[in-house]
Amino acid sequence: MKDINFFKPYQGKSKEKINFKRYIYGTIIIVAILITGTFAVNTVKIIMLNRSIEDYNNKLSASEIQEQLKEAEDVNKQITVLKQYDSALTDVAISVKNRDNVSDILLMDISSTVPSELSFKNLDIVDNTITIKGVATNRSAVAELKHNLSSLSKMQSVYVNSIDSSGAVEGEYSFDIKCVLKDVE
Repeated sequence: MKDINFFKPYQGKSKEKINFKRYIYGTIIIVAILITGTFAVNTVKIIMLNRSIEDYNNKLSASEIQEQLKEAEDVNKQITVLKQYDSALTDVAISVKNRDNVSDILLMDISSTVPSELSFKNLDIVDNTITIKGVATNRSAVAELKHNLSSLSKMQSVYVNSIDSSGAVEGEYSFDIKCVLKDVE
């Protein structure tokens, strides 16, 4: 004969509650273990990083490294100063190159204006001023040179400073001509 159990429906519900509680507690325990594990791993990493930071700081505070650091800073300062000088010199070089009024072309133009009765002793170029000293066989050759120089497009003004016969060989005239070049920008 079989026994009839009237409490069977109630016992199944309590077993379901116990199984549900086991799942919840199991999940909570797993999450707690994960949190504790990551906390432990991160704490160990932080401790190791702090130790390596201390090691690096100790190495950096060593006298050898400090001397090398000072030398490196001095070299960097010198490099900075040299770069400034380099840029300043580059600017000067560019402005000098742009201001180069006297060229081969100008000298060839001056040479083409010289009459055959005349020869140069000295040709000085200072800034935009050309001073020509020489000798001529007659005064008209000096006048012709002045006229020819005045006709050059690069000349702003040309004038004869002096024509003198006393300092030259007999029958020759020494002269001094000053030419001012146009400012070319």
